[in-house]
Amino acid sequence: MIILAASTQRTTGLVIAVVVAAGFAIYVLFNLKQGRKEIGAEIELAPNRKPYYDDETLETKRLDMALAGGVAMLIIVALSLPLYWLGEPGRQKGFDEFTETVFASRGGEAYEELCAQCHGAGGVGGQAAYTVLDDQGRYIESVNWTAPALNNILYRFSINEVTHILNYGRPQSPMPAWGAPGGGPLTSQQLETIVEYLIVIQLTPEQMEEEVQAGLRESVLTEVRDQNPEVSDRELQDAYNLLFSGLGDALTEQTTIQQDAEAEVEDIEEAKTKVMDLLDDYLIELAAMNAQKYGEYLFNNPAGAGSYACARCHTAGSSWNANEILESSPSLEGLIDPEIPGSGGFGPSLIGVESQFTSAFSQSQFISVGCEANLQYGMNGVCEPSGQMPGFGHNATDLEGSMLSPEQIDAIVEYERALR
Repeated sequence: MIILAASTQRTTGLVIAVVVAAGFAIYVLFNLKQGRKEIGAEIELAPNRKPYYDDETLETKRLDMALAGGVAMLIIVALSLPLYWLGEPGRQKGFDEFTETVFASRGGEAYEELCAQCHGAGGVGGQAAYTVLDDQGRYIESVNWTAPALNNILYRFSINEVTHILNYGRPQSPMPAWGAPGGGPLTSQQLETIVEYLIVIQLTPEQMEEEVQAGLRESVLTEVRDQNPEVSDRELQDAYNLLFSGLGDALTEQTTIQQDAEAEVEDIEEAKTKVMDLLDDYLIELAAMNAQKYGEYLFNNPAGAGSYACARCHTAGSSWNANEILESSPSLEGLIDPEIPGSGGFGPSLIGVESQFTSAFSQSQFISVGCEANLQYGMNGVCEPSGQMPGFGHNATDLEGSMLSPEQIDAIVEYERALR
C-alpha cells in the first residue's frame, strides 16, 4: 500500500481547482437555463436588444469603479507579497526540520536494527563479539570488544568523517563497512538517515563532563580497591594517604548501610554522595599536584565505553581487556600480547611521541582539534583517511562544547610524553 503525503501547497491547489471547476459547471448550467433560442438573423434581433450603458455612464461611474478596483488590487498585491515572502525563511526552516525529523526517525529504526547490538540502545556504548587471530589468520580466542558510545561522536568527528567511517568501517575491529563505497549494503541516503539520528542523540557538554568525571571516579576506585597504588611522586603520598583513610571509611560506611535490610534510601544516597565528594576532591588535588597521574586516568578513562579515552586506539588489546584474558587463560601467553600503554593499536604508538611534536603545546593543539585527512601533523606524521584522529577539544567540530577541557588535554599530553 502506497501512502502519498500531500504538502500544504498541494492541498491548497487541489481545493482551489475543485472550487473553480464547480463554479464553472454552475455557470454553464445557469446560462443554459437562462438562455433563449435565437430567432432569425442578427439584423432582425439587434433592434430588440437592450442598449448598453451610454458613453457618459461608461466614462464616469463605471470607469471610476474599474480604476478603484484596480488600485485596490494593486494595494493588496503590494502588501500581501512582501508579507508572504517574509514568512518564507520560517517555512523553509520548518520544512528542513520536518525532513530532518523524518530522516532521524528512519535512521533510528536503522540504528536499532544494525548498530544497537554493538553500540547500545541510544548510542551509550556496548559490546561486540570479536575473534582474535594470529598473523596467519588462525583462531586464538573469542572476546567481547567494547564498542564505543556514539552519543558523543559528533563532538570528536565531523559529519563527513562519521560518514566515511560508516562507509568503510574500522580495520582491525568488529566495525564493518556499511556503505556501498566500502562494499556494504546501505545506500548513501540510508547512511544519511543514521547520521541524522546520531545528531539527535548527542549529549550536551554538561552531560559529557559528568560522564568523564564518573569514569575518573571509577578508575580511582578500582586502583584503591586493588590496594596497591603505584605512587612514584612523594608529593602524592599524602594525597593517597588522605584518600585511603577518608575514602576507606566512607566505603565501609556505604557498604554497611547498603547491607542493612531496613536502611533508608536517603541514607544510602547520602553515603554514596560522600564517597563521590571525596573522589572529586581527590581528583582536583591530583590534577594540581601530579598532572601526569591525572593524565593517566584520562588516557584510560572507561567512561562512554572508552570513547573519551586514548587507550582504545593507542593501546593494543585495550578494547577487549587483553590483560584480563591473559590472567584467566595463562596458556594464551605468547599468543596474545599484553596491554602496553601507548604501544599502538588502531592508532600509532605513542612511545617516544615527544619526538613527533615540536612542543607539548603543539601536541595539545593536535589532540584538541584532531587530524584532517591527508594533511601533515607534528614533525613527520600524515593523517590517513581511513583512520582519522578525532578532536577532543573545542573547535574539533561544528558543535558547541568539547569532550575534554584544555587542562585535561594538557594532562594527557604530559602522560603521553613520559611513555617509554
